Amino acid sequence: MALCVLCACAPDTEQNENKIKKYQARIAIDPNNAEVHYQLGHSHLTLGRYEQGMSHLQDVVRLSKKHMMAHRDLGWALVQLKEYRAAEPWLLKALEMKPSDRATLSTLSAVYIGQKRYRDAVDLLKPFVDTGRGTVKIHNNLAAAYRHLKLYRLAMEQTQKALKKNPDSAASHNNLGVLLEKTGQSEQALGEYRIALTLDPGHGSAHFNLAVALTRQGKRFEALNHFRIAQQAYPGDPEILAGLGWTYHKLNRYRPAIDYYEESVRLAPSNLQAQQALGELWDITQQYDRAIDAYETAAGLDPEGPDHYYHLGRLNDHLKEGEKAVAYMALAETLYRKKRDTEMAAHCRKNVTILARKYKFKKGKLRRLTQSRQSLAG
Repeated sequence: MALCVLCACAPDTEQNENKIKKYQARIAIDPNNAEVHYQLGHSHLTLGRYEQGMSHLQDVVRLSKKHMMAHRDLGWALVQLKEYRAAEPWLLKALEMKPSDRATLSTLSAVYIGQKRYRDAVDLLKPFVDTGRGTVKIHNNLAAAYRHLKLYRLAMEQTQKALKKNPDSAASHNNLGVLLEKTGQSEQALGEYRIALTLDPGHGSAHFNLAVALTRQGKRFEALNHFRIAQQAYPGDPEILAGLGWTYHKLNRYRPAIDYYEESVRLAPSNLQAQQALGELWDITQQYDRAIDAYETAAGLDPEGPDHYYHLGRLNDHLKEGEKAVAYMALAETLYRKKRDTEMAAHCRKNVTILARKYKFKKGKLRRLTQSRQSLAG
């Protein structure tokens, strides 16, 4: 959670509420005034009221199709809601109307990064950086794209450029912390997260990243505090919920760990790590049917991952489902060999032999179970 997207400054709530009242009064008199709708929509966005703000911005576009800032702000609002696919057309239209607008570029790059289109983000931002037109946000987002592409030297260059432009940028220190962790400099990373929080005590992403680092170091109660502050900044964020689940799991507090992971996968069903963690937690608490459901979901997300099938083999043995136990264990062996993990492959092969003896499978049946994925159906 280190992405630096275009974001509003901390709002003066009272001032914006007064603006909203003023613009609402003006719209009552002049309902077709596009600029008043824009100011009203923008004021709502500044206070985090995305749905209300977007409604007025859509009125702006209806009344004035070439209102670039309305298109840009609609895209920005959708990014805040993580609706990246919906945000992209608005931002592309805004960029078409004003190709040099760096705020639009920054937000569009956040869309590409949110969709894991890291090369597209690089292609979008690099020309601006190469010609000296980069902003702090553009340098940070380009660094994030390079980091995801594992081009760490290039990522570090962009992060340093962002810090040179603004040494007091909390986002840049936070991003530097993530990059330092990726390159094995965990203590320096902790220092950067703490600098970010000194500069901006409410920086949710820095709280999250610090919490993850503290959990890894075994400082789990301190980590929980930072996870909770991050949650206040980003309510309902599945990554933060999964982080809370992970930390409670490390504390052997399985019930809250399960609750947080379940909420995380409800919001983000494709989170492989959360599904795997749920499988492990249901296994630990001896709720084997639920553990099997979680690992089967994980296998659907990552069909070539041998660990899922290894655990499914074990769990089906717990439930006396001998055929499935053998078939899953044999499949795990095949995939471990494919990944050149000879130790686990040999372990699975030994388990297949033990299970075949336990369930008294004859050679023909054992051959069928170990040679076909079809045996796992039903």
